[in-house]
Amino acid sequence: MNEFILEKEYNDWSINLKNIKGLSDNTVISYQRDIKKFILFLQNYLGDDPSINDLKKLTNNNFRSYLANQKNQGNSNISIARQISSLKSFFNYLIRIKKLKNSHILNFKGPKTKKSLPRPIIADLAIKVIKEAKNIDDAKWIGYRNQAILILLYGCGLRISEALNLNYSDITNNDYLLIKGKGNKERIVPIMNYIRESIDSYIDACPHEFAGEDPLFIGKRRKRLSPRIIQYALEKIRVSLSLPETATPHALRHSFATHLLENGGDLRTIQELLGHSSLSTTQKYTKIENSQLLNVYTKSHPLAKNK
Repeated sequence: MNEFILEKEYNDWSINLKNIKGLSDNTVISYQRDIKKFILFLQNYLGDDPSINDLKKLTNNNFRSYLANQKNQGNSNISIARQISSLKSFFNYLIRIKKLKNSHILNFKGPKTKKSLPRPIIADLAIKVIKEAKNIDDAKWIGYRNQAILILLYGCGLRISEALNLNYSDITNNDYLLIKGKGNKERIVPIMNYIRESIDSYIDACPHEFAGEDPLFIGKRRKRLSPRIIQYALEKIRVSLSLPETATPHALRHSFATHLLENGGDLRTIQELLGHSSLSTTQKYTKIENSQLLNVYTKSHPLAKNK
């Protein structure tokens, strides 16, 4: 999108999202994209770039027309719900800086969405995925890089954004990683020997030297890696191993939690390792089966053991 009348407000709002609200990079990008789409819609609707005065005149029907337009373009309920959140964020910001007094969008509720949990990958397949990562690229160091990243997802339960945001200085401690997660919340994640060895193998194989605050995981141009690169690498692995589309980077993180729980890990510890603010999130995330809970109970509770 070229320059537009609301560009200053848009840019200031974007900075606010990044620096004040502590949202993840992916969320900020999605919000920005949503507002640009809305401004483009208004340009077509008004026949000109929208101004603050135009925003003041927007009615419920105007917002409904936009959301209907997005629905007709194939956007899911989840996408529509996020777009409403993006619009509320933008208009709330304009109200806060006194460019607007109110907005009808603040009264809108998002469509009901069915929250689907990621499907874990069984342990044997997760290990095969990680081993296969070294074989899908001709450049040896890239294979080691991809493998190290996937090991961090499955071995430490990191989000892909958390793994790719690591700097070289973050791995100078042999015992743990200090991870900055959603909302800039920090957590400590132990780093096992096999994880350390995988990262070291990548660093040794990489043709570039690292120091200090350099990005740990880089591409051929020495820039910090995009999540799309790892998503594409996993797509190639899925084809190679004939895996379903549900085998995603996030599924590896989910598998980390599920397999820990299945092998006796407690929810509180898993919550800390995942960086969840709420235990209920971890409970939904791990999708505990009643039979598994009964098994843990009968093996652990004094009354059950002495019956």
